Formats: sequence, C-alpha cells, structure tokens
Amino acid sequence: MYQEDGQGEKCWSILLYKLYDNLCIVTYLSMIRHTAKYFSTVVEDAVQIYHDLAKIPCLSLGRFSKAPPKAGLIRSVYSEWSQRDLERNEKVKFARQQTLAKTERGLEVLLDSDPIDVSKEIYSKEAPSGKFRGVVRSVKDKDGKDKQYMEIWNKYQKLTNIDVDAQEKHGKIYENDATFGCFEWSASKGHLLYVAEKKQPKTASYFDNKPKKLKDEQAEDSKGKDSEEAIKGDQFVYKDEWGELLVGKHHPVLCVLNVDTGDISVLENIPDNVSPGQAVWAPDDAGIVFVGVEHNPYRLGIMYCPIRKSAIYYLDLQTATCVAISTMDAAVRSPRFSPDMSKLIYLKNKAGGPHRQCSTLEMYNWLEKQTKTVVNIVDTINGDEFPGLYSLLLPERCWSDDNIRVVIDTEWRSKCEAVVINTDTSEVTRLTKDDEIGNWHVLDVVDDYVLAQCSSPNQPHFLMVGGLPEVNKEQEIKWSRLGEAAALEDITWKILKHNRSPDGDVTKEFESVLISPKTDSSKKPPLVVYPHGGPHSVFSSEYSLYAAALCKCGFAVLFVNYGGSTGFGQASIEALPGNIGTADVSDVQFAAECVVNSAFKLVHKRRVFLAGGSHGGFLTAHLIGQYPDFYRAAVLRNPVVNIASMMHTTDIPDWCCVEAGLGFDFKTICDPAGYQALWKHSPIRYADQMKTPSVIMLGANDLRVPPSQGKELYKALHSRGVTVRLLIYPDNSHPLNKVDTEADAFMNIVKWFWDHLHKEVPEETI
Repeated sequence: MYQEDGQGEKCWSILLYKLYDNLCIVTYLSMIRHTAKYFSTVVEDAVQIYHDLAKIPCLSLGRFSKAPPKAGLIRSVYSEWSQRDLERNEKVKFARQQTLAKTERGLEVLLDSDPIDVSKEIYSKEAPSGKFRGVVRSVKDKDGKDKQYMEIWNKYQKLTNIDVDAQEKHGKIYENDATFGCFEWSASKGHLLYVAEKKQPKTASYFDNKPKKLKDEQAEDSKGKDSEEAIKGDQFVYKDEWGELLVGKHHPVLCVLNVDTGDISVLENIPDNVSPGQAVWAPDDAGIVFVGVEHNPYRLGIMYCPIRKSAIYYLDLQTATCVAISTMDAAVRSPRFSPDMSKLIYLKNKAGGPHRQCSTLEMYNWLEKQTKTVVNIVDTINGDEFPGLYSLLLPERCWSDDNIRVVIDTEWRSKCEAVVINTDTSEVTRLTKDDEIGNWHVLDVVDDYVLAQCSSPNQPHFLMVGGLPEVNKEQEIKWSRLGEAAALEDITWKILKHNRSPDGDVTKEFESVLISPKTDSSKKPPLVVYPHGGPHSVFSSEYSLYAAALCKCGFAVLFVNYGGSTGFGQASIEALPGNIGTADVSDVQFAAECVVNSAFKLVHKRRVFLAGGSHGGFLTAHLIGQYPDFYRAAVLRNPVVNIASMMHTTDIPDWCCVEAGLGFDFKTICDPAGYQALWKHSPIRYADQMKTPSVIMLGANDLRVPPSQGKELYKALHSRGVTVRLLIYPDNSHPLNKVDTEADAFMNIVKWFWDHLHKEVPEETI
C-alpha cells in the first residue's frame, strides 16, 4: 500500500514537472517574441530619431555683406549651411541672405531669403565694394571628371566664366581647408588671390607607343600653351603629401587671377623649402603676406596640428623678393591686417611638442617693422580666469574700426567664449557669459558689428549679432539672435567640476559635460562615458548630433575633459605627455564614478557604457582593460591601440613619441628601449584582462590612426573569446563623417548598447 502511494506520488511529480517545464518553454518563447518585437520597435524608433535630427543644418560659414541702400538697414548677413541628405548619401550646402535693420528692440532681420543650393561652390566671396562676387565652382564634365571654373558675378548676371583647367597653370584649387586654402579680393578689386596645387611635370611609360598621328594632334591642341616633354619612368615616383584630410596636396602655390583679362599667374620667388598658404594682400596690393610651412625633410600630418615649423613671409610683387617677417623657429598661422593696414596680428606656438597648445597673439607693426606679443601663454588658472588662446584660426575679419581691438573666440574650460583684446594694453575682456549657450564662435567683425555662431548640447547652430561698445565698456555688448532654431526641450545639460588628488598633496581639477534626457525622476537613464580625442582638445559644450540622438534614445552622455584638455592652461597640457594611459585614464574613470555614485542619482549605476574615437578610442581600450567589470559594452572608433606598431605607419609619428614622453626628430627610428616605452603606454598590453563586449569602427583610408590598429585589437579580443564586432567603412578617413557612414555607425552604436543593456546583471537599488 505504501509502495503504491509512493509510486502515485512520483507519477504526479513527474507530470507536474513536465507541465511546469512546458509552461516555462511557452513562457520563454513568448518572452523571445516579445523581446524581438520590443527591439524591433526600439531600432525603428532610433532610425526615426536619427533621421529627424540629421536634417538639422549645421552652420559652416557666416559673414557680413553690403546691405541694400535703404534707410534703417545696417548690413546683410551671408551664411552657408550644411545639411545631411540621407536619401542621396551626401551633404547639401545651401546659402541664406538676411538683411538687418536697427529697431527699438535692437537688431532684427527685416528680409530673409529662401535657401539657395550652393553645393558645387568651393568659394563664394563678395568684393570689398559689394558690387561683384567671385566664385570657384567644381562641376563634372561629360566624362565624369571634376573641372573647376572661376566666375565673376555682378548683382544681375555672370560676367566672366574662366576654365581654370584649360589654362594648365596649376593643379586643383585648394578649398578652404583651414591649413592652406584662401580666396582673397585685392583692394583694387582687379585681382583674386588663391592657392592651388603646383603643376607637376608630365610623365609617361618607357613603352608609350602612341601613333605619330595622335602625337601630332595633341601637339596641335597644345599650341599657345607651355609645351613640355613627358618624363619617362617617373609615373610612379612617390610624392610626399600633407597627410590626413589633405590627400592630393603635395606642394601648394600662390596664384592670382586678373579679373579683367582672365589671365592666371603663378607667383614665383617663394622659398623652395616651404609650402605657402593662408595668404592675404599686403598694403596697397604691393605684395602678398602668407604662411610658409617647412616641408623638408618630409611632410608630417598638419591637420589639427598647428605646431609645424612655419613663418610669416612677405612677397614683394614689385621687387620680386620674399622675406620672413616672423621668427623662423616657431609655428604660426592666421595673419590678419587691421582695417588701416598698419598692423598685422597672427597666432604663434613653439614648433613641435603637443599638437594643440596655448598660443600667443603676436602683432607686427607694418611701418615700424617691429613685433610685440599682445597676449602671452597662460600657464595656470584659478577658477574661471582667462585660460589663454587655443583658437585653431582667427576670423578673416576680426579687427574693430579703431584699429586697436580684435574680437576672437577661445576655448574656456568646457565652453568656447568670445573675447575682445586691446592690442595697446593687452587687456582681454570676455564678451559672452551665458549659462544656456555653451559655444560661441566669432565669424566676422565689420563696422564694429560682431557676427557669431552659437550652439549648446540641446540647441543646434544659430547666429547672433552684437554691436561692439567703446573701449572699457565691451561687457555691455547686447546680442541679438537672427532667426529661429528649435531647441531640443527634452534634453538638459550641465558642466560638472571634478577634483582629485592623484599625488596626495596636489589637487587636480578638470571637468565633464553631462547631457541627459528629461525623464521622470524615478527613472535613471543608462550612461555613455565619452572621452574626447587629441588628447589635447576639448568638448566645448557645443551641439553634437550623436549626443542629442543618444539622449532621445534614452541614454545620458558624459563628455569628459580630462587633464591635458585645451582651455585649462598650458601647464595642464604639458603635464600629460609621458603619462597617457594612466593619468588620462584615471581622470575619465574618476568622472564616471563620480556621476554614477552621485548623491543626486543622475544615472543608472549598473548600466554604464563607453565610447570614444582616436585618442578617445585609446582611452576606451585602456578603460575596458584596466576596469573590465565596470562597463557593459564599448564602442571604439579608429582607436590607437599599439603606439609601438603605429609609430612608423601614421602621418604623425611625432605624436607617438611626444605623448609617450620621448623626444622626436625627423631621423627618429625606435630602438628596443623606445619600442618598450611606446608599448608601456599602449592599451593592447591589457588584452588578457579585457572582456567588455566591443564594437570597433574603422575608416579604410585613415592616415592618422591606420586601420591596422583596430584590426590588431579585434584579433586580440576575438582570439580570447571576447564578444567583438569589426566594421570597416570604405572611402572613409579618420573622422568617419560620410553621410551613410555616420548613419550606419550611429545605428550600430545604439543597437549594440541596447543589446547589452538588458542582459542580466545583479539587481541593485538605485
């Protein structure tokens, strides 16, 4: 009897177990279907969010132009904007013209033109008189090749169209690349100054057997042009270029177009050892002032590296002589004449060292031939003091009408502010201090009116204009906003200050910018920690498409301006080289822990992610190696992984040496001790500790951080069983900024984070 009861109980247990097991399977399958549907919805929402935000235009250029002759009108503002077109996979450039009037409420837009597509225009610049406009246009010919034309327009029609390629005086005209390119009207309005690639000798194969008839036809076509014999055997001779984002730029030359005749002249008598650029007309159009960058013994990458040895030169067009008017042992940029042409200012750094540093502002008196330092380097700052000048370039027009003051912008801790500098007294006055505007960028200064581009993490680009008050009253400037730009009301931001004592006694201060979605106080968003690249750059509280899109997808973003960032004094910059991989990594981790452990409970403690590009990717790799249990998932964009293997493959080998604390000259070849020092700072050394699921995104044409770096990390992680994904984008360089690449990369980022957001982790009370 007992045995039968036992068997019965056993049967019932087996039956109940099977029913429970089947129920679990049904529940599990239901959960899978629900989760799949949920993630499908999330992805669709992210696509729509990105699509909507990508349509918001970004300002690329702004300047004052002559207003129509009508009472009450002050100036017109010409601006160019760039907008992503996801359907066409390209950026569309359009121009707007806004006419300003002075009213009782201040400056207001009286007339606002419709946008005009100017995507094919390389340059468009009004003559000083306002009656003519010069345009450089790039179009495709019938064979699909790019052709360049120079056009002269008046207010009603095109007056002249010049086929630049047909004159065969030079190669392609340089666009405004922030390094060499320029496009300048002479004061006499009869000439246009620009920079183009030097014409290279024709080359041919030793086995070029073109029929004599074809050669005769080509000779007939070239009548009236400078004829030359093709050099055989030189087709594949290596030509050194200026590196990342300047591919195809080997040797720039200065060129002048005679507007009346249409003739192009290539200026001579420039030193053979320099590449000229950033040229401006000298007083009375008697000569050209330009920046000459030394290119011997070979060219180092110069984009974002304003520390290449260079000087300010004056080319006298009457005597055909060229002389340096600045010291020859520094790095200079942005020569800018005062309205009366009596003074020339420019930015100056020491040659070599960290790629971004605090600059001095120099002023050359044209009549007295004397140079003085107007603003010196600022080593250390207390609180919100002026931190020094960190501008990559000065506005083309930045002088006030009194020929004494200049208005520019500079990185100021975690913001970018406009300042006015008195060149007589060297006094620097801050013109902007608005808690709601994170980034001010001065575009133009004319008739004591200042045009500025503004933005914030929750506010896309918009224009502001202000009238500069008299000396010593500059802080009373009143700004007027031009037009409307919709703020992203569901996003908030704040600057966080961090203080830590890595050495026990000395307190180190740095900042971060926290950008968050507005949510119910009980809901804590997951956090994406995002250190910047460089390492000597800064997140200046400006609008970021990715940050805004991540916030709208439910994530908070922490941009960390670790020690060594620009805008905090020169001493902070100089403290980082030799300490990368430790000091900067510790700062980023400290900032992340401060936010997740904040008493204000700003974000979810257990849902912290990591993303970074270039040196930010370097830090991301270090962080997942040194703190393997802290981050749920990571994204690395063109990351520096192994400085030792990067040293002789990058366009900036000096960066590898300088940031690792080693010396550099052009003859540098690493010995075993040097490679060991580079390895010591590299994140790949922590490969055995890495376990964070990671996506690596690479530009196939990246010259700054070669894609072999990311591939090296991918192989290291994959061979160790770490969840890792590698994306390689063709025809992309370091920024990964082609329209389709940006879109695909964002969707892969947000999906990667979502995929690892809901994986099981220990529950904690937040």
